[in-house]
Amino acid sequence: MKESETIATPDSVKRAYDAIADEWHKFRKDCAINKCIADFEKLLPPHSEILDVGCGTGYPVAAYLVNQGHRVTGIDVSTEMLEKARALKLVNARFINVDFTDYVADIAFDAVIAFDSLWYIAYSRQESIYPKLASLIKSGGYLLFTHGNREGEITGEMYGETFYYSALDSARVCDLLTNNGFEIFTFTENYSEPTTGTRDLLVTARKTKQPS
Repeated sequence: MKESETIATPDSVKRAYDAIADEWHKFRKDCAINKCIADFEKLLPPHSEILDVGCGTGYPVAAYLVNQGHRVTGIDVSTEMLEKARALKLVNARFINVDFTDYVADIAFDAVIAFDSLWYIAYSRQESIYPKLASLIKSGGYLLFTHGNREGEITGEMYGETFYYSALDSARVCDLLTNNGFEIFTFTENYSEPTTGTRDLLVTARKTKQPS
């Protein structure tokens, strides 16, 4: 990612992902499941209901979770990505074209995974992410997400398209999780391993109580 005086808007993320959907699909279809996802799945009870925020083309994450016996609801802003996800015809998976900030769930989830998706949400709305996550997860349910760990907004380029990113300071993220009823299991800055590469922040947590 690179700093820029001209910040792309969160609304532009949909257009950018629609534009790169074919290239993204070619890349992801040959990817192994991320170790952090596989490790997280071991925490979950059998036949869990899982929300995959920013599910993209559905592979490998949603496909892996369904193959492990879970039910997956995938949400994404990109219509082109979701076409490819639906084409997988995964049993026990549904894919909905909606932004996370607008999503209204019809069930409570045993787990939420937000892998490489929360950093596209507008900086002005970053604090609202955590009470919303808490509202989506059952008591005792689990959360995994990746994020940035530096305060502010930046842009980056992928497959020739410009993307908007934003994040809060990692200490603030930790406070927001705690204040919204989560027990943090792992809070790893500068995470790195072969199947995932590097991420500024990887978090796993469990919802243990109502928000304070």
